[in-house]
Amino acid sequence: MKKWLRLACTGAVLAGVLTASAFAADGTDSAERLHDMGLFRGTEQGYELDRAPTRAEAAAMLVRLLGAEEQAQALAYTAPYTDLAGWEQPYVQYLYDNGLTNGTSATTFGPTESCSAQMYAAFLLRALGYTEAAGDFTYADAVPQAQACGVYDPAVIDTADFLRGDVAEASYTALSVTPKGGEGTLLDQLVQEGAVDAQAAAPYQQLFDRYADYRAAAAGMAELDAFSVRGGMTAEVSGTDGYALTVRTEDYTTVSRADGTAVSEGTLTMESPSVAPYTQAYRMESAEQSEAVRMAMLYGYGPVPLALVEEIAQSGSSWTFTLDGLSQIYQGQMWALSRTGGEAWELPAQSTLTQTVRNGRIDSQTLTAEIPAAEMQASVTVTGALDTNG
Repeated sequence: MKKWLRLACTGAVLAGVLTASAFAADGTDSAERLHDMGLFRGTEQGYELDRAPTRAEAAAMLVRLLGAEEQAQALAYTAPYTDLAGWEQPYVQYLYDNGLTNGTSATTFGPTESCSAQMYAAFLLRALGYTEAAGDFTYADAVPQAQACGVYDPAVIDTADFLRGDVAEASYTALSVTPKGGEGTLLDQLVQEGAVDAQAAAPYQQLFDRYADYRAAAAGMAELDAFSVRGGMTAEVSGTDGYALTVRTEDYTTVSRADGTAVSEGTLTMESPSVAPYTQAYRMESAEQSEAVRMAMLYGYGPVPLALVEEIAQSGSSWTFTLDGLSQIYQGQMWALSRTGGEAWELPAQSTLTQTVRNGRIDSQTLTAEIPAAEMQASVTVTGALDTNG
């Protein structure tokens, strides 16, 4: 028997996930979309999405997001911050003139300090017309307020380890949000002001409109601080040498978004023509899992984050999403694939998620993906259904 099949059938320890480096959601797609609209640029080393942004970089990213690069470059530097080297000055000056930054003190901006999720949340909220002076938010609650406004989706934004990729995800999502007291999205506003080319923006405006309809249809999910889901995964794994294996999980998961916990109980079954079936019961608590599995347990069943969506199609109460690759919140649901002995599963170019939405809630969903490896192929289906009696 091949080694990978022996490994698959031992069922030794229920731990591990798909290769994290292969499946990490790094904000590349959001960065590319922003770049397409002229709203994002990288450094001399590229986008560098896997490192923390500095405050100076965040300032430049925000100015570009607002389509104000040329305006900023034309400004004379008169801001009170004395710790800027040169290239940062136009961007900080623009933010200062428009009330979008307070600096780290009356005379310092802290350009080389890391920009935290809290800092960038405050930047984005101000850019959307929300201010501390009007009592819209305080700096202390900038992150939860950004989440409430739809700018920070907790399913994709890592507020604890905030990277340039998170900046790209949040910035792209912010374009779909309506500024305070405005009509239409931030992107609509930028097009009207001539800051973004209308032709470049058109496909994203259409996507945002469809996504807004979807979020309105599923708005009742926001009321569910706690809920239960019946579901599981089926993976048909085939090897180039002719071996076949079915990996299946069946589980019942209770989720409490209020305190960020989830518990899943179920069974893992492996079947192959070459060996006797193997079944093992398991119980998983989100706090004890890897980040990918924890996120999958908390957010794998719920509204699809905009940053992950490539296309949306609707047919009655059914919404189908073509997703860019396979994000952390969905790859974590496929943890049992690691039991096949696969060592280097590759990121699929696309995956598909279909949800049935009725009466404001997501009744059920089905995720499908074709995941290749060096000597194997896995056809994976993950299902979930809201337990309305739970």
